[in-house]
Amino acid sequence: MIIMLLMAGGIVNGVLCAIAGGVVLVGLVFFLIGLPEAKSSKTSGGVFRFTSTVFSTLLTLIVFMVITYWNARNGASLAFTSSDQADAYLNQAKNLVIWGAVQGAFSLLAFLWILPRFIGHLGLGTKHKWGLAAGAVLTIAGGGAAWLSTIF
Repeated sequence: MIIMLLMAGGIVNGVLCAIAGGVVLVGLVFFLIGLPEAKSSKTSGGVFRFTSTVFSTLLTLIVFMVITYWNARNGASLAFTSSDQADAYLNQAKNLVIWGAVQGAFSLLAFLWILPRFIGHLGLGTKHKWGLAAGAVLTIAGGGAAWLSTIF
């Protein structure tokens, strides 16, 4: 049961990391395409405003990508680590619970507050929100189950 929770969290976080990486690459391409148009604008702050908006958006997505990668990596390594070394197993389970909570908080902060301020309404549907929440919930559940298994 614990291995299934950890692997499910790893898979969901891996998919979220891949999607965020794809969005970052597409955002970089569109930044390079839109840069000449921003340079030719008549306003003095056109290039700075455009560049700062794009870099802030991409930085937010890169931080989200790093967090989801870290959780996928930790979940998968915890799933395949024997619980013989109780201290290392317990510390890794605690880290997974903490980073799952960080992922959940950062997901809420980034996708409901930060990114809409930079690029406008995101148009996230219910499936998108459930996908974002599933990564954090499965990470916390897998880490919590592994943590509890060391106690009992």
